[in-house]
Amino acid sequence: MKTSQHASTEPAVREKAVLATAAEEPQPTVIAFRCELCGLSESCDYRGRRPPFASKIELPEECYVMRDPFAPPPQAVPDKPSSEHYLLLGANCNLCRKSVCKASACSFFYGATFCRHCATNRVQEFPLEVRSKIKKQFA
Repeated sequence: MKTSQHASTEPAVREKAVLATAAEEPQPTVIAFRCELCGLSESCDYRGRRPPFASKIELPEECYVMRDPFAPPPQAVPDKPSSEHYLLLGANCNLCRKSVCKASACSFFYGATFCRHCATNRVQEFPLEVRSKIKKQFA
């Protein structure tokens, strides 16, 4: 009888082993990005300064980055560097930490990303030559 019980539990043990092996395989990470100003919402592949799929690129700040869905895979275009196959969606505002897209209506970049609200509310804290650019961009 012990033999029949052992035989009946064996498939369950094998199933658990298969599930455990499948769970150990690295799954692509999907990061939800949403601009808190315009509402742009997109799934991105990476958040940080060095996207693994654009190995020669180091961004000046942590950004939300996705592989370019319109470009062929890098292997299909060997003469084009893999660093050209990505899109920069946005970043967190350097002051208020809200996530904002890179659209000119939502953010301004000067050494770091600033949301429209922080850039316009604190325009006097920027250098003189940058103030006019902020005012013109968000007019």
